[in-house]
Amino acid sequence: MSQEKDHYRQLLQRFLDNNCTPAETEELLDFLQQDASNRFLLEEMNASFGQPVHDDAGAWKDRVKEKLLLAAHPVKVVPFYKKWLPVAAAAAVLLAVTTTAWLYYHTKEKAPPAAPLAAATQDALPGGNKASLTLANGAVIALDSAADNAIPSQGTTKVIRINGQLKYDAGQATDAAVVFNTLTTPRGGQFKIELPDGTLVWLNAASSLRFPTAFNGRERTVILNGEGYFEVAQKENMPFKVQLGSGMVEVLGTHFNVMAYQNEANVKTTLLEGAVKVTHQSHTVRLAPGQQASWTADGNIVTGPADTEEAVSWKEGYFQFNRAPLADVMRQLQRWYNVEVRYEGNAGTREFWGKIPRNVKLSEALKILELSNIPYSMRGDTIIIHH
Repeated sequence: MSQEKDHYRQLLQRFLDNNCTPAETEELLDFLQQDASNRFLLEEMNASFGQPVHDDAGAWKDRVKEKLLLAAHPVKVVPFYKKWLPVAAAAAVLLAVTTTAWLYYHTKEKAPPAAPLAAATQDALPGGNKASLTLANGAVIALDSAADNAIPSQGTTKVIRINGQLKYDAGQATDAAVVFNTLTTPRGGQFKIELPDGTLVWLNAASSLRFPTAFNGRERTVILNGEGYFEVAQKENMPFKVQLGSGMVEVLGTHFNVMAYQNEANVKTTLLEGAVKVTHQSHTVRLAPGQQASWTADGNIVTGPADTEEAVSWKEGYFQFNRAPLADVMRQLQRWYNVEVRYEGNAGTREFWGKIPRNVKLSEALKILELSNIPYSMRGDTIIIHH
């Protein structure tokens, strides 16, 4: 071990034991924020404390989070985190100093070292602005390759493609028959659209949004499959509704995220601003900012505090995992990198804390497995988890 490594390892131990001077604490935090070094330090932390001499096998993790929180105070945390403030704020500090992937994981079982990515030729590129637009007449336009003026007007509405997004300009309201368009993103794609009323929608990978080319009635209704983030334009006496299969989200003007993928166990609505009413079958709840509603096939709706940063992290350009099960992590990677995932065994009980930029290649994202000692291999475009 080099003198530098040994120095920072000892410095970290003194930090955990409350023996660091203010100058040493500042030195350690500065080191953590250096992109070229922090991955090494995290690996050292795992190696050094993986079989700790402390009272509890997981004690070092809690101590690192708690003490880094105190050293980096203050940390900006949304007010509704009050119940979970120590955990959320500590996680925020750790997430802020990582490079690309793994920061902290919790496991009830051990696994052999992970296999490396099989070959560079199998290293999938991240997703990007990719989508197709299905017009009222059934014509399909690939938006990532179409010219800006390639989309014909839809009824009286002009469709403008500019800077990688769509804008629907309805002009003057008319009584003309309303036609519908559908925006669809593939796996590995995302897209932004401005609807005829000025509402902005960010559509995540493997999703679709069906909408009218003009809102002429008493309400504004769109149909979402997958995941979307909405900033709804305020229009009094004209509520905005998002249809989600058997569920519905209704608002007047607000910011919220909806995740309604068919391969996810729950449909989740997370409110950032304003107010929404969530309906599923015979159940209805109202959300305040900072709350989340979720439901399963049984019809019941569960509400509680939301991790809004995690819910909208995809829109901001990264994945964020706060105690996410392995299967949840892999489904997100599967949609974004357009790969398949297969388990030889089961997904296990591991939970992940981490933050991964969405603009890195697959091999970088899979560091979350390597650094957590989860063995995997690549076969073509399939990630095989050996568990």
